[in-house]
Amino acid sequence: MPLVECEATIEQVREGLRRVSPRYLLRHYDVTLEEYDHVIDEDFRCEFLDGVLIVHSPASMRHEEMTAFLITLLSNHAAARRLGRVYGSNAVMRLGNRRLCPDVCYLAGGSLVRIRDGVVVGPVDLAVEVISKSTRSYDLEEKRPAYREAAVPEIWFFDYERKQCEADFLEGDRYTSLSLTTGRLASRVLPGLVIDVEWLWAEPLPNPLDCLRASAPET
Repeated sequence: MPLVECEATIEQVREGLRRVSPRYLLRHYDVTLEEYDHVIDEDFRCEFLDGVLIVHSPASMRHEEMTAFLITLLSNHAAARRLGRVYGSNAVMRLGNRRLCPDVCYLAGGSLVRIRDGVVVGPVDLAVEVISKSTRSYDLEEKRPAYREAAVPEIWFFDYERKQCEADFLEGDRYTSLSLTTGRLASRVLPGLVIDVEWLWAEPLPNPLDCLRASAPET
């Protein structure tokens, strides 16, 4: 996995990211929350997980296209039904001493009161990760358990290279999981939203508004 482990200072991590090739992760160990708060800004996507600062370098064009597709799809569905709000990767979840940023997330209307000082306190209602080769291990082996420990009600992972979707649904105090390469994914936190996972594998991606119209139930 293309991973850079740093012994440098926090400021050197920031500057180092500017020179790192795309699709790498930088990790800086033994970091405090105060140091995390100091280093973050809108130019860098940083997460904080169990004392490790994880800095994401620029995403690939395909990653950005898939993220934009999902944000448009979810946002328009939520707006049409007067549900909650959809956010991109700059939205931060404050989970105890952890700070995580899903690629896409959804907050139901009743959860919006948990936005405080520009961050979401507690879990979002839906966390979505678009997986790339460089983040696959981190997303599935570290962030997925962290999302589950935080009791995120619904979690999606879309892996374009493997053409695979993984979804976790919280039922009571346990999760059930679904793995799809084809077929339809029905959200439980966004009522009425059904996604054909093959939309995400298409090149180019389809128009998300056309997809919403095609998946809408007949009246």
